[in-house]
Amino acid sequence: MKLEKLALRGRISLQFAVTVTFMVMLVLTLGAIITLQMSNQGKMLKNLSNKVISAEVAAVRSDLNIFLRAPALANRMAAVLLTEQYSNLDKDLSQFEAPFTHILEKIFPDQKHLSLISFGSIHGEYIAVSREILTNKFSLLLKDGRTGGSLNFYSGLKSTDSILHQFNPYDPRVRPWYAPVSRSKKTMWTTAYQDYDAIQGVTISFSSPLYDKNKKMIGVVASDIKLSNFNQYLKSSPNLGRGAIYIVDQHNELISHSSNEKRLPILSINELSKQDSATLLKAKDSSNEMVRMSAKFIENKEINDIEFNLGDEKIYGRVFKLADDNGLNWRIVILIPERDLLGDLIKDMMVTLAIVLCIGLIAALAAWKILASITKPILLAAQTAKLLAKQEWQPTIAGGLQLKETTLLANAFDEMSSALSSSFEQLNYRIRHDQVTGLLSREGLREEMSELVKKDAASKWDALLLIGLDNYRSIHDSIGYDQGEELLCAIVNNLKQHLPEQALFARVADTEFVICMDIDVGKICMTELIQGILDSFTQSFHLQYDEVLISASLGVVSARFNHLDLIDNLRNASMALNKAKGKGASSYEIFQSDMVEQSTQKIHLISELNAAIEKNEFRVYFQPVVRLSDSKVIGAEALVRWQSGQRGLVSPGLFIPLAEESGLILPIGHWVLRESCRQIAERLKNGWASDFDVHVNVSVRQLIQSDFYQVLEATLQEFDLPPHNLTLEITESILIEDSNVIATLIGRIRSLGVEIAIDDFGTGYSSMSYLHQFAFDCLKIDQSFVSRFLDNHKSEAIVSAIIRLAGGFDVPLVAEGVETAEQAQRLLELGCQRAQGYYFGRPIPLEDWPAVWCGSGKSEPLS
Repeated sequence: MKLEKLALRGRISLQFAVTVTFMVMLVLTLGAIITLQMSNQGKMLKNLSNKVISAEVAAVRSDLNIFLRAPALANRMAAVLLTEQYSNLDKDLSQFEAPFTHILEKIFPDQKHLSLISFGSIHGEYIAVSREILTNKFSLLLKDGRTGGSLNFYSGLKSTDSILHQFNPYDPRVRPWYAPVSRSKKTMWTTAYQDYDAIQGVTISFSSPLYDKNKKMIGVVASDIKLSNFNQYLKSSPNLGRGAIYIVDQHNELISHSSNEKRLPILSINELSKQDSATLLKAKDSSNEMVRMSAKFIENKEINDIEFNLGDEKIYGRVFKLADDNGLNWRIVILIPERDLLGDLIKDMMVTLAIVLCIGLIAALAAWKILASITKPILLAAQTAKLLAKQEWQPTIAGGLQLKETTLLANAFDEMSSALSSSFEQLNYRIRHDQVTGLLSREGLREEMSELVKKDAASKWDALLLIGLDNYRSIHDSIGYDQGEELLCAIVNNLKQHLPEQALFARVADTEFVICMDIDVGKICMTELIQGILDSFTQSFHLQYDEVLISASLGVVSARFNHLDLIDNLRNASMALNKAKGKGASSYEIFQSDMVEQSTQKIHLISELNAAIEKNEFRVYFQPVVRLSDSKVIGAEALVRWQSGQRGLVSPGLFIPLAEESGLILPIGHWVLRESCRQIAERLKNGWASDFDVHVNVSVRQLIQSDFYQVLEATLQEFDLPPHNLTLEITESILIEDSNVIATLIGRIRSLGVEIAIDDFGTGYSSMSYLHQFAFDCLKIDQSFVSRFLDNHKSEAIVSAIIRLAGGFDVPLVAEGVETAEQAQRLLELGCQRAQGYYFGRPIPLEDWPAVWCGSGKSEPLS
């Protein structure tokens, strides 16, 4: 430590050097200020946009209220005039020509958007005064007794002026401005429609029903606004700039807009007469890109604020509603580009930023030489760190002006280099090797293959063997963790004796090992190798405290491959291993290409099986159980069937194992239990024999569920099924899973009154060992014994023994798979009480049962 202090004496500190340099480069502070200002720009822009748009919204709202008030005032004036002077007997409307002109020309001279005031009587007469917006010229439209039923467009304001256009026939009562008001008897804004005038523009009308002094309707008065006038009004907005304003109705159709859109197609007079409303342009079809992009936002009618990017520019918008009690239901959208809000602000900020950056650059250049000699050791330290990252564990720092801190840093790097070297080697070994057996890990196997290929690019392997231990889990639980590891090491040492010298050996999972061989393995040699590996498990393994016998299965891929194909071959070997385990312990299977397709089909079938639960495609079929002494139907076994919409009726032998494997047996089994109880409970209530017994199969996964007892109890209560009418069938395999737990659960189930039957009796290897442990109410002989017992003395002896065994336990016996009268007769002679099988009846839906079965009568043998 003293020598280290002497070496550091007289050197300036890094802290002091950096502090002095920082003061010289004060200009960098300006950069921080600018950064902060730029970060606040978005917030400032948001606030500014809100204020500007709010002001524009207020102005537009105020102007629109004034804009839309004129038609209502014009209607009131016309209504007062017509109420006092119009009579239902009038067929000549000349007395209203001058007053209508006066209202439009003198009272509303500046409201040029008010394009027309009209009146249509209940008899079909019509008078209107129209204004042309560009020339402010007025003209008369008339249909009364003088026009002979035609609608005349005059060049002036008198019926004596020349006729410009004439339409015949014309009935105002069917027009969109008249008909809705006539039906509702209410003042309203009409939908947009195409008018009969010279330009056939799109119009909206403020229409009011008109009554005489006796409160009798005499017609409809309407004031029109041309949407083209509306558009001109929006375009003239003083604050519009490059932005856009548009109005949409409840269907998001453009009522008015400030952009230049294509004109709607002009319809013929015949088409106009049949039209209730005009087909307007939708916002999403606008030629204005800003309007078009905003259309997706206004689909949500509750939205108020809009913000999106158009190219490299942000667009801000506001949506507000314009509605009244007269059916007006519009939304007004105002869009303002960012550039309109900020003007030259961004440009000025960029100029300022450029100036500040120039100042900073000059300061940085001035400080460059000062910092060069100070930072050189630090740069060398950074280069040293890179060397450490490349696993070069002997770095050195030299040259430059070394400060106290850089000297300490160099010493720390030397110490770290030594520590990292040791730690990395240990870590690399742990990654590449299994900690228990010392074999290569999955990652280690890949790296080992890659290194061999680097040395010899032609390196390939001829076979891959995946070894899976069959019953390691249960053995491990019984012998403990330490001896479990000892067993694995013993297995590995034993396997090494059967492997070729150049084989790669790895542990890729808890109970799986991989062998890759790069020798030319022929068919006979491969078979001998596989058999040798399997034979190595025939002898027990002697551990410290126990002697253990364990078996294994093999999945084999026999094809030449390189290191890039390792993962695919591991997958293929896994498929082969799964198939081998399906054949039983100590089996092997060589991978075939069709296994991939089978695996894919299996995945698809599981997916369809899952969907079948949601689609309710399962059905319960019932096969009768008869009493052999009189062939009387005393019960039934519930059997699930899958009526697939794609595959038709799927065999239970195909989907039940998949349901067990995937866990779908739980919802399926729960459904079968409920549906069976429901159907039988209904029949019992309708007069079936009170001792009728339904048998329902229960899988091991169902039975070991923690809530199975509660589900069973709730099902019986829900359908009011007496417990003695239900028998649960369990297989022998369930009884050897966890005898204590199963015995307790069976006791609770029987305490409910539900009976327990042992299904497929005689097929288990431990049949006799568990019978004294479990309480049960019925035995079922597996059909494999019944099908051949007439022709096989051994099978008959087994059947006879099981019948006597059941008699000794004083429980009834059911023989499954009875297909002939001879079988039924012989079983009765041997003392079997009950049977089921195709001879008595196939499984069918309960509603299809013959009447004789439903009354618990005799089952007629099938032909």
